[in-house]
Amino acid sequence: MSTLTRSTLQTLGQRVAEAGVDVDPAALTALAATAETAGVSPVLLEVMLDETAPSNVRLRAFERVTCALSRLTYSPTRATVAIAA
Repeated sequence: MSTLTRSTLQTLGQRVAEAGVDVDPAALTALAATAETAGVSPVLLEVMLDETAPSNVRLRAFERVTCALSRLTYSPTRATVAIAA
C-alpha cells in the first residue's frame, strides 16, 4: 500500500468483508504503518495485527483504523458540499 487513497481503503475493506481480516497480512501491515504515521492509536494497530486475537476483535480494530484514515483521505467536492448544505 504505497499510496493511501479512499479507493485503496475501499478495496482492502471489500476484500476483508469477503474473506476475513486474514485475507492479506502484508496489506494490513502496510496499513498499520500508514496509520501509525497518521497518529492512529497504537493499541488499535496492535489488535488489528495480532493473529492470536479473535477475528471479530481484529475486524473491529480494522474498522476503527480505516475509519480514522478515511477522514484523512476525504476531500469534499462541490457536489458533496451542496448535498450536505
